[in-house]
Amino acid sequence: MATTRWQQIVEAFRADIETGRRRPGDRLPSESALAQQWGVSRATAHRALHELQRMGLVERRRRTGTVVTPIKPRRTGCVALLAHHSHDSLEMSYLRGIHAGLPEETHLIVCDTRGEPAKEAHYLRRMAKEADGIILFPTCEPENTPLIARLLETGTHIVCIDRYPEGVPIDAFVTDNYASTLEALRYLIAQGASPIAHLSHPYLHVSSIKERYQAYYNALREAGFTQPERWVRWFPAVPTCYQASFTQMVADALVALRHETPSLRAVFCLNDYHLMATLEACANLKISVPDELQILSFQDSLSLLPQTARRIHRLVQQSYDLGKQAAERLRSLLEGHISTPAIVRLPARFYPITSDANPLEGGLSI
Repeated sequence: MATTRWQQIVEAFRADIETGRRRPGDRLPSESALAQQWGVSRATAHRALHELQRMGLVERRRRTGTVVTPIKPRRTGCVALLAHHSHDSLEMSYLRGIHAGLPEETHLIVCDTRGEPAKEAHYLRRMAKEADGIILFPTCEPENTPLIARLLETGTHIVCIDRYPEGVPIDAFVTDNYASTLEALRYLIAQGASPIAHLSHPYLHVSSIKERYQAYYNALREAGFTQPERWVRWFPAVPTCYQASFTQMVADALVALRHETPSLRAVFCLNDYHLMATLEACANLKISVPDELQILSFQDSLSLLPQTARRIHRLVQQSYDLGKQAAERLRSLLEGHISTPAIVRLPARFYPITSDANPLEGGLSI
């Protein structure tokens, strides 16, 4: 039986690879160059390259094209998770989702970077060699962006969760921080709870912090506040061991903000740490929540739920689903499925203040 042109191309390249004329890592011609070289259509060239990939003889990489499959170390059966604080309640929820999305036989190695760029770089280099792929809770520090880009270009499979480094085409599964925050703030403003202060970190290179701040800024501008930044208070990162001094800093900020004109009506907290400090500060200052001051916060700690369900407006991230989808994406990459990197965003669930102990079923769709 006569062979088709694409089969002839496949056989020619297979012979070159098996005899060593083309070595691991060598680049193959592009589809257009291959079509011109063999006098065939691009569709025929594409079919030939696809078949070579299916046979495991070549890899089709982002930005670098098609190369002869490198000689790789044997699969370890391990996936690395680079987390900020492995005991953090939010990251534990991600962890449960990641376990659900990975094959049962996969061993998950948890590396605690403590949010330090140097530790992150160390574990990235190490796990690129010791694990089959990496799920990364990135610091987003610009100094590590070139390293992440280089690892991706050389074939390391990395999927980000919760946030993503800027300027790198990478798969990431994150909360839709901007849209979720904007709609929740609009809800408060519609209830007459403005002006609203924002308590946050000044690290706007971190995608989640930046997106929440941008939503806050735009929501207040929409509401007619021409200088939203006057209601923003930046605080340094809270240490792993929560410190009472942070509560005092928040209390001082609330006292100053409540002396502004118009008087402060609500506070938007970046996360659980800011929420805890705000609740403690309000208790110390005898400020009634929510009667005198309403609070909106991203809340991920279930331990805070009993004392907050009736008192604050909550934004809850779908961390389990994000972790599961990130793991499934990494699993797909490890199985050889290549696609354009994408950032997948899931909305946070919004739970306004309720009159009973349980949050609204399913939250509000935002």
